[in-house]
Amino acid sequence: MGESYTVLDPGVTLGQVQAIMPQPAASAPPPVAIDGAAGSGTTFARADHTHESRLQARRIQVTPDANGRYVYTFPKAYPTGIIPIVTVTAETAAGLTYRNDASLMEGSTSNTQTTILITKLNQNVVTGLLNAVLPVFAPQTGVVWVNILSRAPS
Repeated sequence: MGESYTVLDPGVTLGQVQAIMPQPAASAPPPVAIDGAAGSGTTFARADHTHESRLQARRIQVTPDANGRYVYTFPKAYPTGIIPIVTVTAETAAGLTYRNDASLMEGSTSNTQTTILITKLNQNVVTGLLNAVLPVFAPQTGVVWVNILSRAPS
């Protein structure tokens, strides 16, 4: 209802029509921004395009060294000079008498990697001076599942 059509001059060539049509973008779109913005380009996005993620997330099985350390390399390096924000969580299997704890070694994070310290915290505790309860920590050297989230600061 009320649709209108433009009738082309029969003398217009296919090349002239194509010259006024928007063209597909030749490069990937920018990553997701904190604040959205309306585009002003004259190109259109192809149906199979992707946006770069600002978040890298992995669940991996690691075997720490004798000191409970594991060097994790990011799947995609961050730009030079960008130190990502990293969160790490260790999993503990059901039925164990200890729990795994994971933290980052201070100052170990670069744009390409970080060092995770995995500690085994026994659930059995010992009583120390003045009946204070002291947890028993030990480096975790066995295989541990670790969840790692990293992203560039905003």
